Amino acid sequence: MSTQAGAWTGGGYTLTPEQNRVITERWERAAAARGGMDAMMKGIQQETRAQGGKLEGLEYSLKDVDSFRRKAATALKNKRTPVAKTAKSINDLNRYTLTFESDTYTQGVEQTYGRLREAGYEPTAEKNTWEDPVYKGINTTWQHTESGERFELQFHTPESFDAKMENHELYELSRGNDLMKLAHENKPLAASYQDAANSLQSERYKNVKVPPGQERIGERLVRDKLNPGVPKEHVELVRQEETKLRAENLAKAQAKAEAKAQVERAALGLDGPGIGETQGLGNKLATKSPAEEPRQKTDVPRIDPVPTQSQSRGPVVR
Repeated sequence: MSTQAGAWTGGGYTLTPEQNRVITERWERAAAARGGMDAMMKGIQQETRAQGGKLEGLEYSLKDVDSFRRKAATALKNKRTPVAKTAKSINDLNRYTLTFESDTYTQGVEQTYGRLREAGYEPTAEKNTWEDPVYKGINTTWQHTESGERFELQFHTPESFDAKMENHELYELSRGNDLMKLAHENKPLAASYQDAANSLQSERYKNVKVPPGQERIGERLVRDKLNPGVPKEHVELVRQEETKLRAENLAKAQAKAEAKAQVERAALGLDGPGIGETQGLGNKLATKSPAEEPRQKTDVPRIDPVPTQSQSRGPVVR
């Protein structure tokens, strides 16, 4: 990817310097709001412990800026959506996931609703897909009544969250043009591949318990229907594509983690000549004569510091 002269390119998509400026400024506003939102959500997690309240993936609570750029550039190229419109309408630059135990799920969600309203937020979208065979959960969008800050909040049980994460690659295949490419632009064949992807995703929700009382929250939607007649060979082909994409995503994640580790090592002076110097120092310390050893080791009582709020990076939202 490139950001030369203010422009951006990545994955075959491009933003002009002006378009990139619009996207970057919108992302920077979300980044500035992140600390306060993270703290608020941590507070809700603490307050809903009795219902099993747990924040998942807090390190991804801010969408990656290049991912946002790619989304805007894709919408511009494929749907001719103006970049300014994408920047204005996006709701998931800040995003969170709360899980509650199935039997206390509805109580936990309703308690979270009350807490967010106390903080000045109101829901602008509430999609309840617990009756959908392909994706189960409640996805909401919230907006602050004064500042206009927006964020996405998903509600899951631990089991539905695990199924969602396991289905991530199938979701990627379904939302893009991958299945159409796999079908060589044959629309009926691509539709059958989509049925196969739906079947595989639904399979992983089979043993997920639907929380009692969830039907009273949000707009109940059934967006997908299963095709019991989908050919088995299509299911197997899509399964193979899922496996391939999962391996690719894992390799990318490992490469990203290694690149981050290299940057951190460089910042600590552990790369290059510094390593040898550090090892030399270690050898000297290891061979100190008895006279150089401390005469007495005094145990000092350990005092734990007061915990501070983390503002680490925090995604995959459906």
